[in-house]
Amino acid sequence: MRLVVALACAAFLASVGCGGATADAGDSGPGDDAGVAPDTAPPDTDAGAPDDASVTYPADHTPMPVVPNNGGRILQNPEIVTVTFAGDDPTMVSRVQQFDDIITTTPWWTAVSSEYCETDDHACIGPGSSGGHVVIQDPPADSYSDSSQGAPSTLQDFIHAHVVGDADAGITADLPAPDDNTLYVIYFPASTTITLDGDQSCNSFGAYHNTMILPNKNNVLTFAPYAIIPRCGTKEATTTVSASHEIIEAATDPDIGEGDLTFYMLNTLWAVAGGEVGDLCEGIGSSGTTTTESTFTVQRIWSNNSAKASHNPCVPIPTGEVYFNAAPRQSKIVLSKIGATATVDIDAFSDGPMDPWSLTGLDYAAFESGSAVLSFSFDNDTVKNGDHVVLTVTLTAAMPQGQDEFAIESKDANGDRHSWPVLAVAH
Repeated sequence: MRLVVALACAAFLASVGCGGATADAGDSGPGDDAGVAPDTAPPDTDAGAPDDASVTYPADHTPMPVVPNNGGRILQNPEIVTVTFAGDDPTMVSRVQQFDDIITTTPWWTAVSSEYCETDDHACIGPGSSGGHVVIQDPPADSYSDSSQGAPSTLQDFIHAHVVGDADAGITADLPAPDDNTLYVIYFPASTTITLDGDQSCNSFGAYHNTMILPNKNNVLTFAPYAIIPRCGTKEATTTVSASHEIIEAATDPDIGEGDLTFYMLNTLWAVAGGEVGDLCEGIGSSGTTTTESTFTVQRIWSNNSAKASHNPCVPIPTGEVYFNAAPRQSKIVLSKIGATATVDIDAFSDGPMDPWSLTGLDYAAFESGSAVLSFSFDNDTVKNGDHVVLTVTLTAAMPQGQDEFAIESKDANGDRHSWPVLAVAH
């Protein structure tokens, strides 16, 4: 999906368990309320009860949602074709070539990819390989347009010309024809701007992946995924984090631009800023969403297995990290008029012993429009594993479009934070 760099809501609502979120090319999802996890009611526990030898970690709570397999294909063994330009910074070019050559053979890749399979425990994503380096000799244009919605795309015209050749434009076929595992990863220099469906690179997004139709080696038309990595800033880490995000998303959901979804979160509360496996864990929170692999900085990625076990769903998990959160028993509340109130039962949990942490309510409307419409009051805003608390939410102004989302944020003394979203509706 599109790696968001300027969407304020991604800084908190998509932090759900990780600290941030993203959206990507071709993002689509069900309408409001679709995919919301059913309400569950774990047994009551006494608020403020001290931890002892009988305490279970994690305490009972509403389960986190998972990213379902929606029936599309995967790139089982991605072959990454690294595309750069002759006039670009040679050090950066060399490093991204090294990155693409090794990243799908690393422990990071195994951790973030191996559980994603076309069917249960069959045809899972495995190690990838290099599909070669292509250094395009002509400088890129100052700008390209692209679309995940079927609109004209000068960027797809550019890729097509370099795959099949364009004698009239003096372009030779220097990109290999795609096969079932090919992924073109194109690194543009800072001098080039990409516009995707009206959004501008390094302004609205940092990177994205998409799909187009190209002739394969047998001249049969096939879906061909590609990842676009603009140069947003000068730091190598910015580029490799973006690339890691898009490469794993292209492997788990390669044909999103053509309307086919594979692994995509359908719970719209958790996927408010994008439902692919990188989106759900993108964004810099105090607990961090990046890690280091083979001298490169990469992003942590959503794991269904970790979510089901009530650990941090964003892997790899640093050694010794204790995951904590506060799970609402209700996924939706009704606030029919200004001044109306509703209560939310909340269960605090952690996957190991830790000091108590604080709870805060965060109103999505305040981040999107700058004006909050909800206020929050907890009967106890300091919790630990096993505590049950009640949140009272009050509607203080009309909700945009008759609904609003908010997050219950947990924050420890170190500033590490995790959140859980809830939907408020006017009817």
